[in-house]
Amino acid sequence: MGCNTSKDSFQPAVDEAKEDSVKNGDISKAAEDGAARADSDKEKDTEDEKEKEAAATKIQAVFRGHCARKSLKQPSDKGEPDTEETEVSTKEQLVKEFPVNDKELFNAATKIQATFRGHMSRKEQAASAAAKSAMNMVGSAAAKIEEKMQDAVHELEGIDLADPDLHKAATKIQASFRGHKVRQEVSMHCTADESKK
Repeated sequence: MGCNTSKDSFQPAVDEAKEDSVKNGDISKAAEDGAARADSDKEKDTEDEKEKEAAATKIQAVFRGHCARKSLKQPSDKGEPDTEETEVSTKEQLVKEFPVNDKELFNAATKIQATFRGHMSRKEQAASAAAKSAMNMVGSAAAKIEEKMQDAVHELEGIDLADPDLHKAATKIQASFRGHKVRQEVSMHCTADESKK
C-alpha cells in the first residue's frame, strides 16, 4: 500500500472525503444527532458523552482515511470498472482497513449500536404509550356514548305513546317543518325565474 503522504497530494483527498461524508450525512450527522440527544437528556453522564464522541471520532477517522486512500488509488479516468472486481477489491480493502482484532474500533462500534438501540427502544415505548392513551380515550368516549344511549332509552320508556296530546304535538311539528320546506322551494323558484329575466 504505497501511497504518497505529502501534504499537497493528501490534503485534497481528505477534503473530498470530508465533503462526501457531509453530503451523504454519514457518521458525522449521526454523531451530531447523538450529541444533541445527549445534551437534552440530563440523565446521561459526561463520561458517557465523552465515550460516544471518542467512538464516533475513531470511526470517522478510520473511514476518512479509508476514503482518502481509496481516492488516491483510483485512476484519473472516470471509466466504470466491472462490478465483480469492485466488490472483491472493496471487500479486501475493508478487511485490510478494519481489522477484526481492533478492540478500540470494535468498542466504538458497539457503543454507537447500543446508543441507537436505546434510542429506538425509547421511541417504540413512546409510540406504545401514545397508542394506549388513544385506546383509553376511545374506550372512555364509547362508554359515555353508551351511557347517553341508556339515558335516552330510559327517558323514552316513560313516554305514553297513546297520549292524544303527544300526537297533536307531533302533527304540529311535522306541519311546521313541511311549511318551512315549501316556503324554501318557492323562494328558490322565484329567484330562478328572476335570474332568467
